[in-house]
Formats: sequence, C-alpha cells, structure tokens
Amino acid sequence: MRYRLALLFALTAVLGLAGGCVSLSDLDAEGWNSYIGQRITVTDRLIVCGTFRDSIHLAAERLYVPEERALGLADGDSTAYWQHVAYNNSRRITLVCKVPFWLNLGATLNNLQAYVTGNRKLQTGQQPRFRNYKPSKRLPDLGKPDLTICCANIQNYFVHLGGYASKRTTPQQHELQRLKVSSALVRLNADLYALCELEKGPSAPAELAAAMNELAGKTRYDYLRTSPMDGDTISVGFIYRSDKIKPYGTLRFAYTPPDIYAYRFMLQGFEDLNSGERFVVSLNHPRSKRGDAETANALRMENIAAIMWTIHKAYADSTYSDPDILMLGDYNAYRFEEPLQTIVSMGFRDMLAQDSLAYSYSYKGECGSLDRVYATPSMAQQITAIHHIHWNTDVYYSAGFQSKYNFSSSTDSSKSIRKQLTRSAKKNLLFRYSDHDPVLIGVRFQ
Repeated sequence: MRYRLALLFALTAVLGLAGGCVSLSDLDAEGWNSYIGQRITVTDRLIVCGTFRDSIHLAAERLYVPEERALGLADGDSTAYWQHVAYNNSRRITLVCKVPFWLNLGATLNNLQAYVTGNRKLQTGQQPRFRNYKPSKRLPDLGKPDLTICCANIQNYFVHLGGYASKRTTPQQHELQRLKVSSALVRLNADLYALCELEKGPSAPAELAAAMNELAGKTRYDYLRTSPMDGDTISVGFIYRSDKIKPYGTLRFAYTPPDIYAYRFMLQGFEDLNSGERFVVSLNHPRSKRGDAETANALRMENIAAIMWTIHKAYADSTYSDPDILMLGDYNAYRFEEPLQTIVSMGFRDMLAQDSLAYSYSYKGECGSLDRVYATPSMAQQITAIHHIHWNTDVYYSAGFQSKYNFSSSTDSSKSIRKQLTRSAKKNLLFRYSDHDPVLIGVRFQ
C-alpha cells in the first residue's frame, strides 16, 4: 500500500496534478473523492485535536464530544446528538505524517500541503511546520476568593506497586509521579484538594501531603483519614491546608454495588478557620463507560442514586445542616448524559454550564469536561470563578511520568529523582502529571 501511494505521489508530482486551494467547509465526501491522488493546499488555519502514532486529527476548531453539546442516545430525542456527530465528522481531517513527539493539542498549522488519499484523509512525507501550543504556568484570576478549592484526577496514584498499578509504574516512575503531582498541586495553591484515583487507604494521601510539605518548606498540608487499611483499588481523598481549614462532622461513604466502589464516594464537611463558615463537599468518582453502554449507564445511575441518598441521610440524621454543598469529582460522564442531568434535576446547579469551551479531558480528537462542579443554590452564589487548568490534557504524552524519555541515559539510581531527569523532563515538571486537567474553584463566603 505504501509503495502504491509513493508511486501515485511521484506521478502526481511529475504530471503536475495539483488540486489547488481547498477549504474544509467547501467539500463533502464526494468532493474529497474528486481530489484523490492530488496535492492540495488547505487554506483553513488548522488546530491539532488529537495525535496518534503516525497520524494527527486536525480541524478548524476544537471539537467537543457530542454528549457535551446535546442529549445522547439514551436520553430522549437524539436528533441534536446526531447533528453534532455529523458536524464533527465534517470538520475533521486525518493527516498521516511524521508526528513530532513534542506536539501538543491546540498547536496550529497554516497552509497545509498534502496529498488526498481518501474522504477527509491526507498524507505527506514531510513533517509539517506546526506552531506549537505551550500551556501557561500562570494561574487564572479567581476573583479574590476567601478559599480556593482544587479538584483533580491524579491518574492511579499508588504507593504499593505489587497489584493494580504494577503493570503501569516502576519505582522510578512512581518517584517521578510523586514529584510531578506534588509540584503541580503546590503550584495550584489551593486550600483544599479533592483528589480522584488515589490508592485506597492512608499511604497515598500521606505520601503526597508529606511531599507537598517538603516543597512548601513547612508543615502546611494534612490529609483526611479515610480507610485505615491500604487496598489494591482506587479511591478518592482530601488533602487540605491545616492553617486555613479543618474537617468537621463525620466522614460518610456512599456504598454502591459492587463494594469496590465504596471508597470512590465521600461526603465531608469543612470549616474555614478565619471566618468560621462551613460547607460540605461530596467527592465522587463513578464508574467509567467501559463495556456495554447500556449496562455501564445503569451502573453509573446506581452510583448517582447512592451519592444522592448519602447526602440525604447525612442531613436527615443531622450529621450536617449547612446548605452549602459542593459536588466535585471525575464523573466519567459529559454534561448532557443521564447521570449528570439527574444531578441537575435534584436541584444542584451545573457550575460549568455557562462555559461552552470548558474541557478537562480529550479522547480520539474530541474534548469535554469529565471533571465537574455542582453546587446547591446557596453555595453557587459564593463561587467567584471556576477554571480548568490545562496542564495535562493538551500536553504531549512523552511529558508524562510513564515515559522512558524522562530519564537520562546515564541515570544513577542513587541520585535524587530530580538529578536523574533530562532537561526536558525538568522543564515539564508541572505538566502531564495526569490525563485529566484539574479544576480550580474560588469561594468567597457570604
């Protein structure tokens, strides 16, 4: 196949078969087919939406998953859903080329010249000249909040490597993961960290809090004690600044079958030490959509029902009474999917609903917000700003802690982890510590 394409391109060059200038919005499938074998210039300013081993997804704009824009197949009238699917398909092209390892999502490309090989498919033997997107280390303005809350999925942070995480992480990689995660969390400068994908038990949050204190140069961070025993499964957990807030009330769990998910749903109250104001956080990580879609959705709905029941019980038995509730976490669902629409129907406000460009995750060239923020009406009035910090989703995979390119060839394991890193790894210390972006929330008490 490659030989045939090479021969075709050579004949095209010899015969001068150039297709001229083309705009993505001008061509349907039949139009693209009429250009097969010809070299064209795409006049649109293209944005990198997804990168793969030998190809790139490009579009004239960021593409969002259909469920972020419209009700899905299981949620009633799916006309708008399919319209968005068609829209994405009409805006995206696949370019087969030499993919630079450093290429970030959001990078741009002007006047792409390539050969058409099929419907919305192009190929070039050269590496295109991208203008790379570089994430900023500068934090956004949260509007002078009294308290800053960070919600972050930290991608399977396991201290014990003998089970669930053993196939993913070596001891050296875990050392780098700890450095990257703790560095990023300290830089985010929050007062409360609501974390997903921690190893169940005290070891993971204790290790992270200790690493954060070391970076801060003082004992500032503490963690919420949850399960007394470590376990070979993921959970959620809290790290907080003990000089700014303190936990109050009894930690509650939302038990949902199977019990493996029990430690992925926690309800805990916190008190601001300066003002004495209190609020309650429901931190949740429902199951993913893997497997049969209908079964997965039913299990996610069970998860949401258990979360809501736990909140109801905690207030019914007077464990908590403050009306200010935040629901945070990686919900493994997009805005218009049934589990999240159920939360809104229960009276919680979707705090990301007004930001049509919000995203915290990217998959197959489409982005969306799996990491959500919901609030009761009284809590919503006290939120000054919400921002996703794009330090992970857009950043190339090789900047992550699992990449072998982070370590110099002459690595001496007796040295500290910082001294084992390449210059590029040190430069990207805050970036790609996870596959999800964190979200920062500003709160000003009323």
